[in-house]
Amino acid sequence: VVDSLQFEEMLKAGQIRRPSDGRIPKEVVWVQCAGSRDPERHHPYCSKICCMYVAKQASAYRRVVPEGQAYVFYIDIRSQGLGYDEFVQGAIEEFGVIYLRGQVSRIVRHERWLEVWGADTLAGKSLRVRADLAVLAMAALPSAGSQHLAQLLRVSIDESGFFSEAHPKLRPVESLSAGIYVAGAAQFPKDIPETVAQASGA
Repeated sequence: VVDSLQFEEMLKAGQIRRPSDGRIPKEVVWVQCAGSRDPERHHPYCSKICCMYVAKQASAYRRVVPEGQAYVFYIDIRSQGLGYDEFVQGAIEEFGVIYLRGQVSRIVRHERWLEVWGADTLAGKSLRVRADLAVLAMAALPSAGSQHLAQLLRVSIDESGFFSEAHPKLRPVESLSAGIYVAGAAQFPKDIPETVAQASGA
């Protein structure tokens, strides 16, 4: 079981190999919203960027391991942006990524493989998927130093620990302290185009 940043490192190296034994995984399962959208046990917010990077990673995996199979467990797909929904559809249609609507309840480790227990809410049944590797799309968190920096600059942070803007519509890049501006993932998880636009506004 790895997180999405660890899997990204594998893609960057050009080889997808299990950390445990170095084997090339033939079946990979992505678990969306791991640690987010769960107010009872984890973080209540949606990390916003996960749906797109999971589609990218699953497609890239199929390019590197064409005989492999990719599965994605998701609650819902939040692909907001120009061409984003088409990108997710391309992962399904062009690369054969199997999307399963439902949450994962457990990952059971066997000697040489994993068993991912989940639910397919569209089919209305529970299922178990055998996998060589599971990738967790973890919640995006504020930087560890955000609280300290907020105190130094006298700017406010929200209940999740991200920097707050003065007003979401009227002053979206200003903080309540004059001359201090907020941009990018310091305010909330954002993709690159949104971050660039906000930085330009600042």
